[in-house]
Parts: sequence; structure tokens; C-alpha cells
Amino acid sequence: MIDGPGQAVRDLSEAFAARDLGAALACFAPGDDIGYAGSERAESAVGRAELTALLGKVFTRTEAYAWEPRETTVHLAGSRAYVFAEADGVARADAGGHENFPYRVSGLVEQVEGRWLWRHCQGSEPSS
Repeated sequence: MIDGPGQAVRDLSEAFAARDLGAALACFAPGDDIGYAGSERAESAVGRAELTALLGKVFTRTEAYAWEPRETTVHLAGSRAYVFAEADGVARADAGGHENFPYRVSGLVEQVEGRWLWRHCQGSEPSS
């Protein structure tokens, strides 16, 4: 079961699965001091404007992504924490069908008004 800082992993996955840009952006801490890096070289964003543009492009693809954490490690430091999750990823194609793949999500989260939000998130597909 995931709770506390690890909930940020599940919240972002749900936003990705729904391709909901507003929900995804709401998973990040307020302000412009945020970042995201995905598996592909071009999937890197620093600041809210870059993050909005990047996720906007990702969410227009012909498949939606999600992940289910299997093991989550949390290193808590006051109102901030480092989160690392080994997960099972899935890409669901608009045309039907899906592809499963190993996935990792990690980064810095902080507690804002009772919710754990990403300051920086990195998602990646480990190589064999």
C-alpha cells in the first residue's frame, strides 16, 4: 500500500493515464522551481512553462501511459522526501491493445497543504 510521499507516484500515474494536463500539473509543487525528465532524450523540462509544453505533447500521443508501483522507497526529511519506485508500466494504444514494460519513478516531493507534490520527477525505462 502506498501512502505519504509515495502517493505522489500514484497520483501522477493517474493523471498520465487520463491524459489530464491539469491534473498532471497539479501533481507538481507551486511555482516555477519544478522539473521533469522522462525516458526519451527530448523529455526534459525545467519550469512550469516547459513542463506544460512537454506534457501537452506527451498527452497528444496515440497511447496513454500509466504505472503501478511494486516497491517504493522513501527517504523522509521533514516536509520533503526523496521517492524511488520500481513499477510496472503500461502503454495503452488508442487503437486498442497495450504494451507492458518495467518502469522507475523517482524524485523530490514536498508536502504542500497536506498533499505530497513533485518538485522534480524522473521516470525511466530501465534497460535489460
